[in-house]
Amino acid sequence: MPKQTGVNVVLLRAVRTALAAAALVAWSAQAQEPGAVDGGGQSTSGQTTNAQGKSNAANSKTTTNLQEVVVTGTHRAGLSPTASISPIDAFSGKQIAEQPSADLTDTLTSIVPSLTTQRFPIADGTAFVRPVSLRNLSPDQTLVLVDGVRFHRSALVNLQIDPLGTFNQGAQAVDFSVFPSNAIERVEVLRDGASVLYGSDAIAGVVNVILKKAPKGVTVSAELGKYDKGDGELRRYDADAGFRLGTDGFVHVSAERETTDPTSRGVPQHAAAAVAGVVGANLVPYNGLGQRWGDPQTKTNKLFVNAGLPLADDVQLYGYGNFMDKKVLSSFFYRTPVLPPQDGISGRSTLVSYANGTLTPANAPQSLVDSITAGGGNPANYLTANAASPSGWELLNPIYKLFPGGYSPMFGADIADHQLVGGVRGGGQSNFQWDAHYRTGSNEVDYRLQGSINPSLGSLSPTSFHPGKLTQREQGAGADFVRSFDNSPLTLAFGAQWRQETYIIHQGDAGSIQVGPTASVFGVGSDAFQGFPSNAAGRFTQNSDSAYFDAETNLTDKWSGAAAVRYEHANGYGSKVVYKVSSRYAFTDTFALRGTFNTGFRTPTPGQANTLNVTTTANAQGGLIPSGTYPVNNPVARALGSTPLQTETSKSLSVGAVWTPIDNITTTLDYYRIRIDNRIGLVSKTITQATVDQLAAGGYPNAPLLLGSDASYFGNAFGSHVSGIDFVVDTRHHLGDGTLNVDFRYNRNKQDVVKVKPNTLNNDFVYDLEHQVPKTRSVLSFDYGWHQFDAIARVNHYGGWSTTVGLFGSNNPPDDVNHYSGKTLLDLEARYKFNDTFSVAVGGNNVFDTYPGKEQNATLQYLGVKYALTSPFGFNGAFWYARVTASF
Repeated sequence: MPKQTGVNVVLLRAVRTALAAAALVAWSAQAQEPGAVDGGGQSTSGQTTNAQGKSNAANSKTTTNLQEVVVTGTHRAGLSPTASISPIDAFSGKQIAEQPSADLTDTLTSIVPSLTTQRFPIADGTAFVRPVSLRNLSPDQTLVLVDGVRFHRSALVNLQIDPLGTFNQGAQAVDFSVFPSNAIERVEVLRDGASVLYGSDAIAGVVNVILKKAPKGVTVSAELGKYDKGDGELRRYDADAGFRLGTDGFVHVSAERETTDPTSRGVPQHAAAAVAGVVGANLVPYNGLGQRWGDPQTKTNKLFVNAGLPLADDVQLYGYGNFMDKKVLSSFFYRTPVLPPQDGISGRSTLVSYANGTLTPANAPQSLVDSITAGGGNPANYLTANAASPSGWELLNPIYKLFPGGYSPMFGADIADHQLVGGVRGGGQSNFQWDAHYRTGSNEVDYRLQGSINPSLGSLSPTSFHPGKLTQREQGAGADFVRSFDNSPLTLAFGAQWRQETYIIHQGDAGSIQVGPTASVFGVGSDAFQGFPSNAAGRFTQNSDSAYFDAETNLTDKWSGAAAVRYEHANGYGSKVVYKVSSRYAFTDTFALRGTFNTGFRTPTPGQANTLNVTTTANAQGGLIPSGTYPVNNPVARALGSTPLQTETSKSLSVGAVWTPIDNITTTLDYYRIRIDNRIGLVSKTITQATVDQLAAGGYPNAPLLLGSDASYFGNAFGSHVSGIDFVVDTRHHLGDGTLNVDFRYNRNKQDVVKVKPNTLNNDFVYDLEHQVPKTRSVLSFDYGWHQFDAIARVNHYGGWSTTVGLFGSNNPPDDVNHYSGKTLLDLEARYKFNDTFSVAVGGNNVFDTYPGKEQNATLQYLGVKYALTSPFGFNGAFWYARVTASF
């Protein structure tokens, strides 16, 4: 456990004391006689929309959700979420800014119960880019927009091994951490399929990030926070400012810098504890732990610039640009050192090859020694001399001397992200609106590996590597038109888009991929994360074209309806036609029913079709084994039965009710059912001797080294039936001299895996996909404002979940299933505004220091895991913070 320094203690005590004082103030105010119910508690922002549903309003100050004017999922202007035919949530910039995390991933998942994420400390790139799932569907089945324009996806293709992050496996989704919270006016979450309006990916729904557009004002803030254990310190500094551009234009700039220290919540790895008992904990990584289970270290800079400029009457130029630079560093599994046989500890196979049944290095065959010398090498660089061996050498890697207590490779990445959008629109004040735009964006994940070796290079091996870089580049153009009519409720919309995705795999440096003379004995490539070889590197491009037509109208004064159709063609995957019909009937001014039926699709990405990655994982005994993911057209994948990928397709139904019994209370209840066919997943198999022989016969290089390793490839392996309900209650009341907003959100979600193709998914994967995410989740929020004082209390409840032991088990659930009980977390924040300029806030997330249940997987326990890795809320405990803000 990290030591609590004086600064830590002072900070934690100060925050807790301030929260206690805030609670007393709030209690005192509530003890006064309540005032009348606020009949005007529901407010609208009065925003107008353009042809593609992009907001033209300045930054909204409203804190209510259900009466916010929304622009996602419709071409009609001026609709609130309760008037919308499709279910949609709207969260203000104030609600986003109230969160202590600068990562929108954590912010959204803490306030939207149907959104889920997880934290995996040792999961290759997923430790750096955490995907977000809507309704327990694949993260890349949710489309992300910024001001109504598609945002590019991350370069990372998630490749976790079951049972870790099963719903993420194979997904290539947007990295939500690129968005600075101070750039956001609001976020809209469309909980309905929308492929017909936006194209591929919008099977589960849409997240639309609306940017600030205020032409004036400056806000700066600084935040400091730590976990209750004293680690994971957060330091965040941000500023945003609006400027007038010409007479009626604007430029809004938002910048943020954040650093976070790593956390550690594990216990000594079993083997590390044994080694520490021999050589001392100071020689074992992480002072005897062996490896660290916790969040990575991060340093992040973010910038968003949003602008709009009128050119003439009713014509406006608009655009935005973003940039993010993020440096992340995490750790990998512990590797044991080579110790004397009497200590009874087996060394890592990259360092030693033992004689059968012993802990004594095996004799090096003469043929190996001869091959080294024949190649101009010195055996002393690759083997250890032993006069008792017939060849004079033994299979002991001489680099073992660098690691007397073993080694844990440090895995990191430099992540760069940018997008530029430019467009022109017009007709905002007429019956014919139009919009044309172009976008280009990219995301790069540049990997770093430290404290590791290429075992085949012996003592000549470097210990730092650049295993390669992944790049996702996208560009697109679109034109949208909306026609409304005087004295008619009919709105017609049509448009066309072109989109291009390019996925680039950059070769790793020589040390990370070089095949040295002892590759067949100790292994090849940088240990823990092998560099991308030349045959994996390349550029892969995919184009798509689409057109759509949409009609919305009021059929009567109580009945509205809409219908839309879309055609899209993607090269290599053919064409799709999807449609949507929806309707809303208002029985009274306070009660309405709504429903939609739509079809959707998701085209495989170039990244999914071409990813090649080799890393390590652990077996049931805690030993480390190689694991590879291969493109579907790779000889390894073909030998294991891969076939070309196909487009995922879906059918979705949503039926709901909206009830506003009095002006300050609104409730919505929506039932949904989604059926998806041809879902893409990772098919995992073990390479047998027969596969090795087949590959060798085809001339595949180093085929014998693959024997016994795990190999995966993407395939259209299964379908899903997902159903559930969303329930929302939003209220606002006068309480004393203040105002109390109460917001309750509940989601119940169930997934059934169906149509599993033979010889693809195993039983454990199916079980985990159905049970690893809690079936129920609720969020209850209280936001109280009283003069210069504001206080927030948020209660998050996560239902129980279950998971198999996955790779480490019998593949026979429920025999190998672990169950974890539900948990309830409480977040608190108190803010005081001294004047029109300065304010201070103190708060805590998970203030009762709630942890998930203890990890039950025996292999993970052996590796030092203390708390359930599959927890939907992490395992870091209570977090305390303070924030100072100045607005001018």
